[in-house]
Amino acid sequence: MSAAGSGDDPKAAVARARRFLADAGAPLAGLAAEVLCGAASSRELVRALAAPEAGGLPALIPGSGPLEARAEALRLLDWADVLDGPVCEVAVEFLTRAQSPDGSWAEADDADEPSRMERSGSVLAALARTPFARPSTLAAGEGWLRARWRVGLVQGPSYGPVLAYLPVLANVPSEIADEALQWCGRELERGFRSGAFDPLATARVFLRCGARALPGTRLEAAEVVAALLRAQADDGGFGPAAPDASGAERAGATLEALVALLRLGA
Repeated sequence: MSAAGSGDDPKAAVARARRFLADAGAPLAGLAAEVLCGAASSRELVRALAAPEAGGLPALIPGSGPLEARAEALRLLDWADVLDGPVCEVAVEFLTRAQSPDGSWAEADDADEPSRMERSGSVLAALARTPFARPSTLAAGEGWLRARWRVGLVQGPSYGPVLAYLPVLANVPSEIADEALQWCGRELERGFRSGAFDPLATARVFLRCGARALPGTRLEAAEVVAALLRAQADDGGFGPAAPDASGAERAGATLEALVALLRLGA
């Protein structure tokens, strides 16, 4: 449901999202929103991510495994433009040590190859945007994904493989980049225009790539922002509003949407 009063104004939508996060009972997401909107110092976010009582690098969405929690933390630091400090270095070192000998990453419950592929793409894309990632780590992760690439993975369109491959290939050199980026971009646009991929899922790909324009697609950031504005709920939040949806889940989705409005709507 479109948010009353936001219309086509990203600034109004951001303000509504900030109010939602302030009341959502998700302190990390709320603090990140204030930092990204210039109302709090990035040092506060760094301190929160490093807080000993939070176990260090707490998950944005409770229940995330240790790998995804750290990938989420790297994305938060990236959005806040503070990837050059010790908190980032600690997260990178953890993810580097957690890489499997074959170059992939997997949480304890990533039992099949598609799950490992999506996890590896998430972690590798986050690592690649930091100054601390080792070239050997990136090369091993890219090699594992490259060995599994085929056009049929993303055709359908299929969101998981698009999200796994597109951000990696936008940030890590690869001999399959020319072909795979074109196919991923094409399927991302097809998924968005057909309604198979919702606005937030589409914006997530742009954010993880760190780009406002992507290869292989005519889809523009402005179109994604316009769709996000229409997707904002009356309470200012984003994401599932079903009775069984967790508040943390909606807070995470709302923060991600807020970042997309700020980054893609500029």
